[in-house]
Amino acid sequence: MKSRSITFLLLLLVVLSLQGHAQAEYRIDGKPTLKVSGTSTLHDWDMVSDQATGSARLTVSGSAVQAINSASLSMPAESIKSGKRQMDGNAYKALSTDRHKDVKFQLTEAKKQGNKWLISGTLELAGVKKPVTFDSNVNVAGSKVTIQSSTSFKLTAFGIDPPTAMLGTIKTGDDVTLSIEMTLSAIN
Repeated sequence: MKSRSITFLLLLLVVLSLQGHAQAEYRIDGKPTLKVSGTSTLHDWDMVSDQATGSARLTVSGSAVQAINSASLSMPAESIKSGKRQMDGNAYKALSTDRHKDVKFQLTEAKKQGNKWLISGTLELAGVKKPVTFDSNVNVAGSKVTIQSSTSFKLTAFGIDPPTAMLGTIKTGDDVTLSIEMTLSAIN
């Protein structure tokens, strides 16, 4: 009888510990902020979107993410706005938004390093897919996970000629930074 009680107690502990570390599906909640930042011969610039769909499969224990098992994100390319119509038009032309409607990211690996995460995956811009790594902060509050991520890359790495304006007198720099802030909510 004593061995049954011990076996039952061990089984109960295993089940309870698995519940605390279970994978769960999460989706973007509210309006994310996706910002592309760069330079030009005239001024620094930002283009921002608050439209994206995406999901992630996370392992959360208490108030910490233990693993990021999968993740994907998609944003309409023409939702990125600078507040300047001509600049937006030049950007959409460079991104070939007539043929490539979305900017996409697909996770390939996520590694925790100290308090930060390195989130690696495939970024698709203008129909070209390249590997990128985001430096990320990931925080848990109840059933919500907030993610702040940033990565830098060259437009030319994606086959994109940096846009120009005013007959080529204003030139966009090749280096850009993509920053993402979003909240994910657990799906029940």
